Amino acid sequence: MKIKLFFALAFIFSISLKAQQLYNDLNAASLVNETNAVTGWTGDGILSSSNVDVQNGSYAMRLEFAGQNNKVGQYSFPAIIGEQYTIIIWAKRGTQSSDPAFANWTGLQGAAVTPISSTSWTQYTFNVTANNTNPTIRIFSGSKNGGVVGDFIYFDAISIIQTSGTDTEAPTAVTDISASGITTTTVGLSWSASTDNVGVTDYEVFQDGVSIGLTGGGTSFNVTGLSPMTGYVFTVFAQDAAGNVSTVSNSVSVTTLDAGGVIDYTSDNANLLTVDWQARDLFADRNVGIGTNNTQGYRLAVAGNVIAEEIKIALQTNWPDYVFETNYKLPTLDEVEKYIKANGHLINMPNAEEVKNNGIQLGEMNTKLLEKIEELTLYIIDQQKKINELERANMIISILEKRIVDLEKAISNNEK
Repeated sequence: MKIKLFFALAFIFSISLKAQQLYNDLNAASLVNETNAVTGWTGDGILSSSNVDVQNGSYAMRLEFAGQNNKVGQYSFPAIIGEQYTIIIWAKRGTQSSDPAFANWTGLQGAAVTPISSTSWTQYTFNVTANNTNPTIRIFSGSKNGGVVGDFIYFDAISIIQTSGTDTEAPTAVTDISASGITTTTVGLSWSASTDNVGVTDYEVFQDGVSIGLTGGGTSFNVTGLSPMTGYVFTVFAQDAAGNVSTVSNSVSVTTLDAGGVIDYTSDNANLLTVDWQARDLFADRNVGIGTNNTQGYRLAVAGNVIAEEIKIALQTNWPDYVFETNYKLPTLDEVEKYIKANGHLINMPNAEEVKNNGIQLGEMNTKLLEKIEELTLYIIDQQKKINELERANMIISILEKRIVDLEKAISNNEK
């Protein structure tokens, strides 16, 4: 029966593929080199060759559960990254207290956990793509947290056939190459990793259309040997193990610093993210954004904090000295109290919600605050007048009280 299976497999995979049987070790599960041995297989489970229950030929492999840390059999084979393989394994479960399975394969994309669920010989087929040159097949004689010592499975008639030609799918193009750390002669380039159906193995960096090196798989590159005050354009290509190359990345333009470390502002470098420049005077006919390109109609918009030794605001509105004019209607303190109770803020001042949503105008807010200070000044002056009147009244009362006391003494003396 094993001879029939071998010729059937050989016929199927030889058509147009010129397939080669990669499972050719001398062991009990081999189609081409069956031997009473377990050669090529390792693991922490108990592996043995058995002639008790075979699928084909004279022998089959037996894997016995010897404990939670002693239940795995594994086999590795040489592969080509990006190539597709068909792996066929016949298997059956013996006396089991938990589910055995094909699981935790490494270096093979497309291999899923597959339980060995039948007590009859069953063919299991896996169509996978290699992403490592030495992938590993693993068989578990018990589940992750189950199994009893003595549980076992059989597996036999293993076939590993390469079923595809060379990988022809190129990696995706880099889209975010950027520059940093610009000096007079160097610049650092970096980007996000490309993706590939198998895996990206390298990146080639180009300077003004000429290759200047490979990164060894990294996503950064330090360019040296540049000339001061010179413009350069950099791009990068991603590569995979099969030699497929991505389309060109976005480009990044860089102008190196001059010997003094300062770059003059020019129309060529004005908006380059990679260039810092200095200028003595700067005049703008329209709006200026720092850290933002949305000025929202303001002459200067800054996304971030601002520090300055002094800021001068030249208002084009009235300064609130009108509070001191004779016709200014100063609210009474009773009116102010009623307004605060009803609205939760001072008269003619924005509430917290308005400030949260709209911010404040520095000049306008200073005007409003000064208005309140001047109103407070008027209240204080008025209060002081009332205090002065009370003090005068108290003085008069004190004088009258003294006179009364003196009169009372005089009357008392006369009566005596």
